[in-house]
Amino acid sequence: MRSGRTAGIPVLAGVLALFLVGAASADSGFVAPLTEIPLTNQLPAGARAAGMGFVSMAIADDATCITTNPAALARLNRVELSGGFRRSSFGIEGGMAGSDFATELSGTDFTSVRFAYPFPTFRGSLVFGLGAERLYDFDADRLAAYQDEISWQENPGEPDETGVWSSEEDYVAEGGITSLSAACAVDVSPAISLGAAVSYLTGDYNSTFMWDVYDDLDVSERYTDVHIIEQYDSNVSGIRATLGGLFYVSEQLSVGVAIDTPTSLTFDGTEVSYIRQVTTNPDSTTAYEVRTLFTDEVTLPFSFRGGCAYSPVDFVVVGADVSFTEWSDMEYAGRLTETESGTDGLSRRSLYEGTFGFGIGAEVTVPSWPLRVRGGYVSRPHAFKGLEVDTDRSYLTLGAGVLIDTVLAVDIAWLHGTYERSDEDFAYSETVDDDALIVEATYRF
Repeated sequence: MRSGRTAGIPVLAGVLALFLVGAASADSGFVAPLTEIPLTNQLPAGARAAGMGFVSMAIADDATCITTNPAALARLNRVELSGGFRRSSFGIEGGMAGSDFATELSGTDFTSVRFAYPFPTFRGSLVFGLGAERLYDFDADRLAAYQDEISWQENPGEPDETGVWSSEEDYVAEGGITSLSAACAVDVSPAISLGAAVSYLTGDYNSTFMWDVYDDLDVSERYTDVHIIEQYDSNVSGIRATLGGLFYVSEQLSVGVAIDTPTSLTFDGTEVSYIRQVTTNPDSTTAYEVRTLFTDEVTLPFSFRGGCAYSPVDFVVVGADVSFTEWSDMEYAGRLTETESGTDGLSRRSLYEGTFGFGIGAEVTVPSWPLRVRGGYVSRPHAFKGLEVDTDRSYLTLGAGVLIDTVLAVDIAWLHGTYERSDEDFAYSETVDDDALIVEATYRF
């Protein structure tokens, strides 16, 4: 997969040259900051965990653990079927080259379907699970549409013919990745459970970059407007394995650990770069198109996760999870790098670095009521360093669960995340609000 805008710039630059050579020259355009590959912020698994600050490693007591810590499957003693949906809202506002922008995207998706089956055993536990889980959501307006002005020169080298054209840019993305997983967990001793899961990842990633410039002030004696679109459409597939362990230190304290193996993702698709120019002298419309078929690969590195759960009294559970991923070890055909000038030739540096994230949360069971209320806080630092992080990504979460007739559990979670980033070189700034409502139902036979 190409890293947002940076992938298409060489192609677009070549196409744009057809327009500029022998006719006119323009400054600015394609000035948005570098954009990131959206694979470093996985969605939370399960409404219960989401309501508790994404805490799940040692707390999960249902099939949501298939993609987080499969060892927790060993806790299940009844056949279980569950599923849910997510209502998300993504809002971004900021400024670009002196112009303000703001937009909001929202949508509803089914997030999960899971099934767990505990086999009868004389001692301990043996549980198998199957699940489909939404891991990544790519829907975003990565550069909300903004308007600007660019400098136009009809004949290079003649400053008196320089004028101002209107410019508008936009860059949107959509798609997501779902895991289809099979997992198994066993008790190897009264105090230790082990589990493993294998997941086939499938989905799509699509993006559209648009740049329009218009001769609103009749600066040019020939050109009227130039319209450029870069369309990127791809199908995603890959394999991931997760190994987990759950350790019961005491009746009140448990500890969970998990490792995600490197995940190789293949992006198969088509990239189309299109430019249309309109002239008045002569009166004509000319269009150029460059179409490229590609197969790109991204390999995500090892991810290490751990957590603990403590129950000081029967109706209270508190927990904390931590995670570490060295994103700079990400492997990529074409490499996730930024070109720097000012040296002999060109040098390159990685745009990603390792991140340490954590979440804390608590759950309280209301006495004499089949109701549990939850709350938490999550820190999810940005791995992408192509933009300056002014306020790093974090979430506040709330949730509740109710048990109906001892067989049906309904869980709901609300989360609100925010962060701020900027780029001084491009006079760019963004403030993002990320909200979601997650609802799940679990039936135990």
